[in-house]
Amino acid sequence: MKIQLLSFVVLLTITQSLIGQTKKQQKEAEAYYRNEQLVNKFTNSWYWLFGPSNSQENNKDYSIVHWELDEGGWYSGQGFNKDYNGYGIQHKPKDNSFIFSNWKNTNPNGMTLSQSLDYSFIGTYENQEKNGFGITKWSNYKPFSNENYKNVIKYVGEYKDGIWSGYGIIYFRNGTYKSGIFVDSILSKELSKIEVLEALGF
Repeated sequence: MKIQLLSFVVLLTITQSLIGQTKKQQKEAEAYYRNEQLVNKFTNSWYWLFGPSNSQENNKDYSIVHWELDEGGWYSGQGFNKDYNGYGIQHKPKDNSFIFSNWKNTNPNGMTLSQSLDYSFIGTYENQEKNGFGITKWSNYKPFSNENYKNVIKYVGEYKDGIWSGYGIIYFRNGTYKSGIFVDSILSKELSKIEVLEALGF
């Protein structure tokens, strides 16, 4: 009787252990499947939009990746050795921001689209800064130290090293605008809107 009871206890313990292990393995498998589905979702979309990737630098192939970031963020696109390299999208839920760019060493590069709760930008990046033509829009107004520009909600024009430089137009919250040539983010010479648009190639 004791042997039968002991056998029953051992069998029950093993069964419970196997059930627990099976449940754990099942959860891990489900988590893996969900993650793979997410990766496949972005990868399939990527190939649909851009075709197969042949991006190379220093003879290193960049593959399609999906990386989880801090605080629930993610990056999906081309990457190598934990760096964003090539076309990809970064999302950060804290400010609900998305940045799509042709990344270089995890920095926006080339044509870039950036959008968050109160800010959007489309234009070009070079050397980690806005350079070339760009359109920036603020949902409320741009916090600007110069009192003349504190209610700016949109800038359309040229950038140099992250600042307004060259031909541009600023739009104010009350519907008015100023156009001309900017130096260090200050309108130094006013021109008509037509002149500025023609200089920008519109």
